[in-house]
Amino acid sequence: MDHLIFTNDGSHSIFSKEINENYHSKHGAISESIHVFIKNGLEKINEKNIDLLEIGFGTGLNAFLSQNYLEKEKIFCNYYSLEKFPINKDLSNKLNYAKELGLNKKKFNELHDSNWNIANKLSKYFSLIKIKEDVLYYQTNIKFDIIYFDAFSPEKQAEMWSEEILNKMFDFLKCGGFLVTYCAKGIIKRRLQKVGFKIISLPGPTGKREMTMAMKK
Repeated sequence: MDHLIFTNDGSHSIFSKEINENYHSKHGAISESIHVFIKNGLEKINEKNIDLLEIGFGTGLNAFLSQNYLEKEKIFCNYYSLEKFPINKDLSNKLNYAKELGLNKKKFNELHDSNWNIANKLSKYFSLIKIKEDVLYYQTNIKFDIIYFDAFSPEKQAEMWSEEILNKMFDFLKCGGFLVTYCAKGIIKRRLQKVGFKIISLPGPTGKREMTMAMKK
């Protein structure tokens, strides 16, 4: 059964029994998400209206951090998040992200309580669209500014890192848009290059030498 664990920065993650892997780095769930998806993702966009696609809603941590940043900077975002297997309410209620960040627990709960497959306008600057769908079958005419690619590792969920999926990610992005991921494996970077991305290797979060930004030129 999936259960909560503590990571080294004091924030929770979840251990998935089915995948046999944690949802986040053992070195710190919050610190990893801030480094990969906020500092090297959202903060790199110079727009006041953003369309964002997240692959893997998971614990809701990336969405929570993003909402907080967007509201602080007064940037509007349509935040689309694909999740085929949502975590249960009991687990989401116990996650300590709001406490660790000094933020409102009610706002975090709203992310998990929001309805699926419709737009949930959670604030003036944040509209959440959670989509209960396999990324393989997801289709959209939207062109995104940024993709958070936060699937389980290639060793545990190889199908999510296939050339077919990465090619879809390329097609989903606007020209000038980009994908960020914690993964920096050579085979994945070569696949990203093969489908058309320009690869930028960046310093990784604690415990990882590198992470990857993939630009669509």
